[in-house]
Parts: sequence; C-alpha cells; structure tokens
Amino acid sequence: MDGTDRSKQYDVLDLIRALAAGLVCLGHVRALVIVDYAASGPHGGAAGVALQLFYALCSVGHECVIVFFLLSGYLVGGTVRRKMTRGDWSWRSYLADRMTRLWIVLLPALLLGLFWDSTGIHLAWGPFYQGTEGNAAQQIDISHNLGAAALFCNAAFLQTLACQTYGSNGPLWSLANEFWYYLWFPALYGAWHLRRTPQVLLCAVAALVTMSLFHGLVEGFSFWLLGVLAQALEARLTQIATIARLARRKWLVLPALLVFLAAIALTKHKPYADAAVALGFFVLLLAVLSTRIRIGHAGLSRLATLASGFSYSLYLTHFPLALFVAAALVKVRLPVSAGSLGLATLILLGCYAYAFAVYWVFERNTQRVRGLLGRPALPGAQRGQNI
Repeated sequence: MDGTDRSKQYDVLDLIRALAAGLVCLGHVRALVIVDYAASGPHGGAAGVALQLFYALCSVGHECVIVFFLLSGYLVGGTVRRKMTRGDWSWRSYLADRMTRLWIVLLPALLLGLFWDSTGIHLAWGPFYQGTEGNAAQQIDISHNLGAAALFCNAAFLQTLACQTYGSNGPLWSLANEFWYYLWFPALYGAWHLRRTPQVLLCAVAALVTMSLFHGLVEGFSFWLLGVLAQALEARLTQIATIARLARRKWLVLPALLVFLAAIALTKHKPYADAAVALGFFVLLLAVLSTRIRIGHAGLSRLATLASGFSYSLYLTHFPLALFVAAALVKVRLPVSAGSLGLATLILLGCYAYAFAVYWVFERNTQRVRGLLGRPALPGAQRGQNI
C-alpha cells in the first residue's frame, strides 16, 4: 500500500492496540482490588453471565502482549524490510530511533516506579508489598528489588534475563523481548538480504549467539515474525484477483475476529495457547490489512488514535500506581459489588490520567528528541508500536 492507504489502516490498528493496553491495565487493577473468580461466590442468571464476561475480560492480559508482539513485528519489522529493500538502511539511524522511542518512557517509568514503591513501602507496608496477599499480579517482596543494580539492569533491557523486573513493575518483562527482537530481526534479515560483508555477517552471528543465550525469548520472536510476515503479504494479497475481490467484503473481518477470540477461549492454559493466540491474531491482522477496513465514525477514530498514542506510557507506568492505591486504600481484596467495581473503575481512570500526564511530558516529545539527535523518524514509526 502507498502512504495514503497505509494511513487508513492506522485507526483500526490503533483501536486494537489501545484495547489491548487497556485490558492489560484492567486485569491488573482487578487482580489488586477484587477477589478472584473462584472466591466470588455462586452467581446465576444474567448476573452470573455478566460476571463471567467481566472476569474473562480481566484475564487476557498475557494474550494482549502477544498481540503487541505481532503489531510490533508488522510496524517495526515491516519498516526494516522496506528500508533494506530501498537500499537506505542504516544501523545508526535505526538504533537512534528505537532507543529514543524505548528510553523516553522507560527511564521516567523506572524512576516513577521507584517513587511509588518506596512511598508504598514506607506508608502502606503489608501483604501487597511483601507479595503474600495472594493476588496473581504481585508475588514478590518488592523491598528486595529496588536497588541500583536492578534499575540499570532494567534500563539495559535485561529484565527476566539477568535480573527481575524493577520493583513492582512486572509488565516490564515484555520490553526486554521487544528490545532483543529489534536487534535480532535486522541482523538476521540483513544477512539474507544485504551484501554479505564481514560486518553484516558478524551482526548475524551475534544475533544467533544471543538467541541461544536468551532462548526463552525465541518463542515470542516467532510471534513477532508473524507480524513481519503479515507486512510482507499485505501488498501481494491485494494483487491477487480472487483475494482482491474478497477483500472488498469488509464483513470478512468478523469471522477472522471470531477465529482470534476462539483461539483465546479454547486454548487458554494449554501448552500451545500462546502459539494459537498468535496464529489467531495473524488471521485477524491479515483480514484487517487485506480489506483495508477503517473505523467509520470520525470521533471514534480520533479517540482510538489518542488512546493508542499513550498506550506505551500506560503499559509502563500503571502498575506501581495501582499497587500503591490498592495497598493504601483496599488493604484486603474485596468481593464483587457495586462498591468494589466502582473503586476499581476509579483506579483504572486514575491510571489512565496518570499515564496521559507521563505521555504529555515525555512520550509525545519523541519526535522532538529524535530531531535533536539529528535522526529522522522511521516512516512506519509514527504510532506507538513498541510493547
């Protein structure tokens, strides 16, 4: 697709990304404030169905991270492919873009996490910060995980590889995955596509060595590569006459969406669940791209773009704040009720407002920082596609 066509796709991809980030945040707030489904008591009728749907929505955070991986592969990996094909690839420019994008939110998020965790330990020390409250979202003693070594380890994208995620901020785990995928793909693709100079081959060897060292990240890399594959297939699908005729039928996105939702519902907790979710979203992503569907309502389109714009900030900053509020106000998780749902909603809205403030101060200035570094932005990097 040309640039005009590509811009029409972004509001749908923005909506997907914004919903995924929101569901991650919702799941964490629920886990910190409201008891698990098994402890929620018997519920029948319409109320029971509604409750099951609520807990189901709150349980798909991990699946949403897989969605992020594919979107990142499509946007970042796809840009790498285009630039190498055009012959204007540069490691220096690419790394400047990627590191600016990652660090401009990560570094403030680490320091803000230190503030919230230290304040919580001093003012609300108890089971939430000790990791003994029983919720699935926070199960470590945070006081042991706030040192300078852990801070620098996370800033170097080595969390889960050489150290734990910093403080209470468990969601940082996926950022290490993204960083290494950003390095592995151009190193390996360059060895196949570019002139095989000693430097290019050395990068490929380094990628293979680190992949063997960090083998726990390789499965996620295969999901990331599905996003790259979607970008590679995107233009070819619309050039095939039969598929082009089908692509005009926007309703095809609906069965693709059902395939994705079925992959989540039917394979959860299975050994192959992550792969099933990745393949299900790959089908949905191809349907979105081939039909060139976009959001019809202008207001919803702008809202999706806005929410996607600060979803990276939301993902990196929400948990320490939500934990602090839960430890200070909730003390013990609450049963499902209008009051507990209302409190969870207020905390969720507070996380959004807080993340938007972080976005306004830091993330929205990404392009400005890149300009100061003298590096133009990657063509496909206008959206926040990094989680």
